[in-house]
Amino acid sequence: MSMAHDPLAQYRKAPAGLGTTPPAEPEGYIAFAAKDNVQRLRIRSRSEPVNSPGYNLLLNVIYDEAGTHIIIVYTVLMVLVRGRNLQKVIFAIENNMADFIQEFDSQRWQKPPDSTAPIIDAIEIRREGSTAAPEVKH
Repeated sequence: MSMAHDPLAQYRKAPAGLGTTPPAEPEGYIAFAAKDNVQRLRIRSRSEPVNSPGYNLLLNVIYDEAGTHIIIVYTVLMVLVRGRNLQKVIFAIENNMADFIQEFDSQRWQKPPDSTAPIIDAIEIRREGSTAAPEVKH
């Protein structure tokens, strides 16, 4: 029997992301990007490699109403995010829509001209086994 003809070939799709290039990043700074059906949150800080935990590992999101601090608790790590105007970032994370968050780097970008735009000033990552919890300073 020949395997040359696959009657189901028209219904098969290549896995997402294979054979394609990643979407172009915007030239200016943005604190986060949101989209539907996100499986992982890419966490980009200036001092750490990119972390990409799955939303299925997310346990809790702790934040202040002013939108200046977020603690993202996963089964394998905790992430402390400090900044301003973070309400939209919080909403996107709570609804599994944040594709990435990234720390502002003045060497790469200008500050956004919009004073209401979210800005992440610092991202601190604590891995499983670390005894100290991130400290929230007001």
